[in-house]
Amino acid sequence: MSLRRPRVPAVLAALLVGLLALVAAPAQAHDVLLNTSPAADQTLGERPSEISLTFNNDLLDSTQAVVVTDAGGQKVAEVPGVVAGPTATFALPTPLGDGSYEVTWSVVSSDGHRIDGKYGFSVAGTGAAEPTAAPGAAASPSPSEGAVVTTPQPTTQPQQGENQSQGGFPVWVAVVLAIGVAGGVIALAVRNWPRKG
Repeated sequence: MSLRRPRVPAVLAALLVGLLALVAAPAQAHDVLLNTSPAADQTLGERPSEISLTFNNDLLDSTQAVVVTDAGGQKVAEVPGVVAGPTATFALPTPLGDGSYEVTWSVVSSDGHRIDGKYGFSVAGTGAAEPTAAPGAAASPSPSEGAVVTTPQPTTQPQQGENQSQGGFPVWVAVVLAIGVAGGVIALAVRNWPRKG
């Protein structure tokens, strides 16, 4: 008489596939930052009046905000954003002067999860005001007057990584669960496999 192979391993294997699909969906659903203005690591020759972020999907019209800090870590601006499709625009209350800046952003992606990140840029050669010259002394023109220095970085690639964090289901938890279920499938398959006796 022939013995039927148990169905338990097949059922558990199907459950494993379903679990992987379940945990992989949230990990891939978050939006990705595609472009920023000013661009990351760019040096501007004029003072920016706004900051814009463009993602791969339309953002939810919820609370979006950026915080701009200078090289010393001092906050120079904190403004809400206006959403138009995949782009969030943040109007600065006053144009930024020469110096290095870091932008910390926070938006709500199309899947309803809040994501955030940061990047930096610099402003140089904007013709900042010079000290008032003494009476009778001729004012010397600033050597950087009207100079424009730009070193833009490619901004068409997703800027996701260490500087962009995402909410939702952690990927490492999904990996641990998948390994655990796979181990259980193998153990039960070996245990229930028909033995010749």
